Amino acid sequence: MRAWRVNELGHPTTALSLEDIPSPEPAAGEVRIRVEATTVNFADILVCQGIYQDRPGVPLTPGTESCGIIQAVGPGVDLAIGTRVAGMTNMKHGGFAEEALVKAATALVMSDDLEAADATVLYSTFQTAHVGLFHRCNLEAGDWVVILGASSGVGAAAVQLATARGARVIATAGGEAKQAHCRTLGAEITVDSTGDGAADALYEAAMQATDGAGVNVAFDPVGGPLGDVTRRLMTFEGRLVVIGFTSGSIPSYPANHVLVKNYTVHGMAWAEYAARRRSVIETAHVDLLDLFRQGRIRTDVDTIALDALPAALAALEARTVTGRLALVP
Repeated sequence: MRAWRVNELGHPTTALSLEDIPSPEPAAGEVRIRVEATTVNFADILVCQGIYQDRPGVPLTPGTESCGIIQAVGPGVDLAIGTRVAGMTNMKHGGFAEEALVKAATALVMSDDLEAADATVLYSTFQTAHVGLFHRCNLEAGDWVVILGASSGVGAAAVQLATARGARVIATAGGEAKQAHCRTLGAEITVDSTGDGAADALYEAAMQATDGAGVNVAFDPVGGPLGDVTRRLMTFEGRLVVIGFTSGSIPSYPANHVLVKNYTVHGMAWAEYAARRRSVIETAHVDLLDLFRQGRIRTDVDTIALDALPAALAALEARTVTGRLALVP
């Protein structure tokens, strides 16, 4: 089977090679799937370079979240061959291939009425936004929420879910075209995230919108200067959830500031819920399917062929992608 392999860590443009390799055998707690779709994430660039938090060692095939049909099961797995699932890969044999190994504990059964790319995005991207906003931050109707990186896959999912819940969204995105996209998803106010004045512009826009009270929730997959300003925007008993640091800069939240302003900082590594508290993602899964089938959320996913992976990763790195990409072998 064909798979993108990293045999020596480095930038994807040089580290990735498309190879023919044997089908991987599932270990205990794993299943092998015939890949139907795999999300393409910024994290995959970091995996190739060996600087992602999970470092499985080379050789490896990137691609962390996949949907497909089970072809083989390892010991201790009660899923049947032929079942369609989405799940987290084991990182050594990830989803940028015709077959992948998926951790059975993270797998959710996906119905045949869902397109594979939609199923994969609902599994990972929308789950991250759902658990972050609702399980961690208890976002409610009428709340003001700041969503950073709102034109990205997880950001766009967060905008839609917050809007569907009846919250009022302030979104950041780079340039007018991406801001306009966020407004079509339900953002009430958008702020250009490019340029040296972006953090000040966000602060002013949010404080004006809330009459100086600040926002109830901040959703931050970006970090950097915009991440730093979110803590200043917290209202009394506000909730800030940290999703990631795509800016490459990690903000800090001084304890004295947290104390005086009476807000809470939450971390949210979604894969930990898939592994440790499955009931959370199962609840989110039911809600997401209902919203999707009602037409209240959309995946905004574009598909690429297996051969197109390096170009897709380059576009992600250049911040020219709006919405989500999924690889369909």
